[in-house]
Amino acid sequence: MEKKEPVYKINVLHVANVINSDQSNHVLKYHQGEKCNSPTYSYLITGENIPPMLVDTGIMERFPQIMRRLGMDGVILKTYEEALGELGYKLEDIKVILHTHLHIDHAGNDDLFPNAKIIMPRKELMFAVAGIMDEQYPAEYITYLVEQSHVPGRMRLIDCDINIAPGIRLEINEAHTWGSMNICVNTRKGLAIMCGDVIYDETLQCHENDVFLDVAEQCKNPIQGFGDRPTGNNWNNWAAKMGVVDVMSKADVVLPSHDPRVVQLYGYEI
Repeated sequence: MEKKEPVYKINVLHVANVINSDQSNHVLKYHQGEKCNSPTYSYLITGENIPPMLVDTGIMERFPQIMRRLGMDGVILKTYEEALGELGYKLEDIKVILHTHLHIDHAGNDDLFPNAKIIMPRKELMFAVAGIMDEQYPAEYITYLVEQSHVPGRMRLIDCDINIAPGIRLEINEAHTWGSMNICVNTRKGLAIMCGDVIYDETLQCHENDVFLDVAEQCKNPIQGFGDRPTGNNWNNWAAKMGVVDVMSKADVVLPSHDPRVVQLYGYEI
């Protein structure tokens, strides 16, 4: 996708934190058994000639304890009503929800947005009901989404990469779950890719790693320029590595869902 007009604005919504996640979930075999905390971001895409679009809907606001099923804790920092209100929007203003995937910390509040069309790869919904990743797909979320798939006009399940607007492209990948999706958006800073959990920690996976020194060595290579260490939470290590390379080789702005580097580099508006 060429980096041309139109350009859109992306706001970072820091709605929650995940507490006591194992570091090896973030980067494969990295400091196994050591715990860490991470932000949970959603993203708001706005611009001329498009409705407000929300990327992911986070941990279920009314039941953040759901994260304990995975041995973690979820802390809600602000509701979506509050986060959107700070930007001048109401819940009912959101007309499109784009899901990077349907895991427990990404798809918990779709019911708050009855006016939104929900868009995701068809095979992500199929994967979610298949029992492959267990409680990472909680029944409360997936049952709701299956029901919504039978409501005329509520969902759009895609089977190939598509442009949903000039400068906004949805790309199906298999780098975290079987039906993960990258949202590629033209911005004033170049091509931004909201990649969900394809990348948890850009620094450790792609630039510098104190355990896996090959990451830094690959970075020094002027031909390649970045590492390809996969996350530890994926369904297929091969696909996970390819997904990292795909994002890093294309994006001017890398926007994962849990990496503090996002706000450190770009603030809350891209």
